[in-house]
Amino acid sequence: MINHTALYAAAITARRRKVYIRAVVDISGPDKRFLPVLASPEAPWSRPEQLHDHDFNPPPRYFTLEPGRTLLDGSFDIFPDDWQVPDPIGYASAELSGADGRFATPQFAEIRFERVRVLQTCSVFFSTDPADGVPEDFTVEVYYNDTAYFTETITGNHETQVSFQHFTVWDPTAIRITVTRWSLPGRRMRLVEIMPGLYEEWGGSVLAEFSITQQGQFSSLSLPYGTMELSMDNQSRRFEPRRKDGIFQSIEERQGVEAYIGVRLENGAIEYQPLGVFYQAGDGWKTSENAVTMHWSLVDIIGLLTDRTFLPPETLPVTLAGWLEALVVQLGENFRLRWHCDPAYSDTPVIANSVEDVTGKKCGDILRWVCMASGTWPRARSEDGALTAEPLWNQGNKLTLYSLEQYPVMKANESIAALIFQLADGQDTELVVPGNQTASEKTVSIQNPFIHTAEQAFTAARVILSCYGGNQIETTGRGDPAGEVGDVDTIWLDESNATTARRMSQTLSISNGVLRGCKSTLLQADGSYLYENRVVITKSCEWTAPEGVEQLWVAIGQGGSGGVHGQPGYIRMSGGQIESGYGEPGADGPGGKVWWGTIHINPLQRFEVRIGRGGKASWDYETPGETGAETTFGPYSSADGQYLPLGYTDINSGDSFARTGVPAPLDGTGDGGKGGDGGEPGIGRIITITTSDGGSTSYFQIDEDPGPGYPGADGANGFVVISWDKPQEIDDPGPGAE
Repeated sequence: MINHTALYAAAITARRRKVYIRAVVDISGPDKRFLPVLASPEAPWSRPEQLHDHDFNPPPRYFTLEPGRTLLDGSFDIFPDDWQVPDPIGYASAELSGADGRFATPQFAEIRFERVRVLQTCSVFFSTDPADGVPEDFTVEVYYNDTAYFTETITGNHETQVSFQHFTVWDPTAIRITVTRWSLPGRRMRLVEIMPGLYEEWGGSVLAEFSITQQGQFSSLSLPYGTMELSMDNQSRRFEPRRKDGIFQSIEERQGVEAYIGVRLENGAIEYQPLGVFYQAGDGWKTSENAVTMHWSLVDIIGLLTDRTFLPPETLPVTLAGWLEALVVQLGENFRLRWHCDPAYSDTPVIANSVEDVTGKKCGDILRWVCMASGTWPRARSEDGALTAEPLWNQGNKLTLYSLEQYPVMKANESIAALIFQLADGQDTELVVPGNQTASEKTVSIQNPFIHTAEQAFTAARVILSCYGGNQIETTGRGDPAGEVGDVDTIWLDESNATTARRMSQTLSISNGVLRGCKSTLLQADGSYLYENRVVITKSCEWTAPEGVEQLWVAIGQGGSGGVHGQPGYIRMSGGQIESGYGEPGADGPGGKVWWGTIHINPLQRFEVRIGRGGKASWDYETPGETGAETTFGPYSSADGQYLPLGYTDINSGDSFARTGVPAPLDGTGDGGKGGDGGEPGIGRIITITTSDGGSTSYFQIDEDPGPGYPGADGANGFVVISWDKPQEIDDPGPGAE
């Protein structure tokens, strides 16, 4: 789940909502490398290397000697002694403009670069702070070596961003901006960014079509990837393939488009959620309607890697993090940092026996193998599009039937008879791990050059088997861009029951400005039952661990809190008018605290279990609901846990615990009770009567008193969920088998 504010959560689930789309398009040469900037003498705080950092914000305000620029209103800071400031400040010249804004010596800044195939557009960004001014007369030149193949002079400029197009320079090496006159006297030449290529934000007025599909495969047996279908208005023919002075030739593979969907908040602001970075892949474009629109088919970073042949580095990586970096570098040096790994798994050993094991292999296969061997799964992270390897998590979103356009459709998930590992141990050892259904027709043979031992095979098998058996749930809803593939969603089916399932894929489409018809597939597998026993305790008792078991996974839930009584309705006179309305609903009771973790035990160890009682609902709206009581499991307690706004999910069973605001909580769930509804409004009228002197008088009459608020629901008693491994049944006929 992508981090978001409470205002966003309220706006995206509101009955009426306004959504927005945004695409940040970067067509600027995916392999470009910048060289040191050349410029006129600089102010001591100038940072010319920031002219290509993609930060377009105005420089922060600091006291300088520029006349009339500094205000004594607290908006200007003092430079530190070493002139170093933490904020991006861009380039600033040492020379000041004269009384007429002209520079005694024309001021220039030149960004230099290499490995750009073609340049057909560029932009210059100046400060948007009115106190800084902008260049009034300036010239832009695009060079190949020492020759300027494009030159344009602008006079009388008052814009903070100026773009240039309708030119073509092959193998460009520099862009120079030369300023002769500034818009204000006594000012330094300030530049924020020089962009070699197209860098724009497109919204709904440009985008005619916007559809994103995100998908993942937790088992790493296959490698689906995300896609984006994007159509933009091409009325200006900027992307016309037949026009040599357009910018179509600049569209190369591996150029990124950042995608966002936002929603208008109650305060009028728009909060955007990132959906990832998608890249032009091969020949994924087409035009129609005489090029009125331009259509792109883009893929995420995994889509770029899938079919690319891996070129081994001189020294093979030996950790999961090392392999992720080696994979993204296959896309170019500029991709070296576009990966992320869960810190707990970064140093997990992932070792190939020899370079021959990976030579000639597809990058997609290597990505699957290293994730499988480390117990992680691959995805393109929504926040920044980075290639990511992470373990599965157990938190996600809340889905109500209201947020769905139809009732969820459930169908059987695929079963599997066995996993057959061919270990890369030099002895061709075969290891068979039972699946979830012996009668299934499906078995899977796995030859992974990074799995050498039975322990590594079991690590992979745990994740693989968690994707088989059980159910798949298909939903069609209004869509929530903050949800991610891998999230465990809780679907509220009625006033008491909920089920949980892991999101495998989702499509987010906007048509005519409306986000709806968003399809998702969720996995509620039970294959892991072949690895775990599980028991749920809802009554106080003494529980004895099974023989031979030395480790337990335990979740301990406190009793849920009661809901608050709703406020009465009202009717009153205000300013000569009758005001009436429903009372405010009472606050929902939160689900109980939950503590969970792995504990080490002695075989047949006994545990005293005390289930915490659920809290009672309050009987008036001024009193909070009662807090649920603590649950203990031997020395372990829910008091050491935490409140979970969306509840605790048990993905293996599909059960949900400790939810907040459940209308009719079931015993042994730790759910909090829903707050009571507000009372109905009163009914009244203003009666006017004629007095004996011919005048009139009015009074307010209540015909029906406001209704009282309604009571909330009691919280449910707590719970203890215990899971433990079953002894493995393994067929290992290879050498050294016992």
